[in-house]
Amino acid sequence: MPTETINGHTHHFEDVGQGEPLVYLAATRFDSAKAWVPYMQQYAKGYRVIMPDPRGLAGSAHVSTVAPADWVTDLAALLDTLKISSVNLVAETLGTRIATRFAADHPERVNTLILNGTIAYSSASGDAQRASTLSDQRKKDLETHHGADWEQVNSFYINLHARPEFHEFYDLRTVAPRVSTPTLIMRGDIDDPVHPVIHSAELHALFPKSWLAIYPNTEFNAMRGRPEESWALINEFIKTRGEAPAKMRPPGSF
Repeated sequence: MPTETINGHTHHFEDVGQGEPLVYLAATRFDSAKAWVPYMQQYAKGYRVIMPDPRGLAGSAHVSTVAPADWVTDLAALLDTLKISSVNLVAETLGTRIATRFAADHPERVNTLILNGTIAYSSASGDAQRASTLSDQRKKDLETHHGADWEQVNSFYINLHARPEFHEFYDLRTVAPRVSTPTLIMRGDIDDPVHPVIHSAELHALFPKSWLAIYPNTEFNAMRGRPEESWALINEFIKTRGEAPAKMRPPGSF
């Protein structure tokens, strides 16, 4: 569990495997870098996978607030500290908003951008779902990922989503057209209010160069629900920088 002091705060990250650098951002309250370690050891063969916990979440410093841009500048500083010039940047859910903004602001540092179960912008239904009463199991999940002060982390996360400047900074409808990096968008076809299927389709139309892969009978997290198929596509996409042959495209992609 390596840590680095980045922009004045302790940042935890996981670092597994060897090979071409790949950063994976979960960046959600029901997830953490440590939770992805066994998965990446099994499926991400041939990559050095770096999984940061963003400031305020999981193993990184728990803070009361962040400026929206802090997560982008923290990622750039972490790569500088690790002496990594560019990466394949992969992310899920809230992490897809951070990753897309990073790719727009630092195009020279992102070789490929891969978005799994993306959230393109804030919505009233999604924010209402996040703020709903937590089940006992969800409370246990939060404690597993964030520790004894999980209630503070949960409040931090909910309050962040309520801020207009957060909505504006991470509205990918305005960010995606600026992304020059080849982009792969993946998702299952089972809809839900927090990660709407339409967000993936909207982004596919906005990125200058993108693929969209929709897996049937699969929930939003395609990398969890369809790991072998997802990694076959990811590997080919990275290998060809988005110029993979049509035979690699899964059913439902275009």
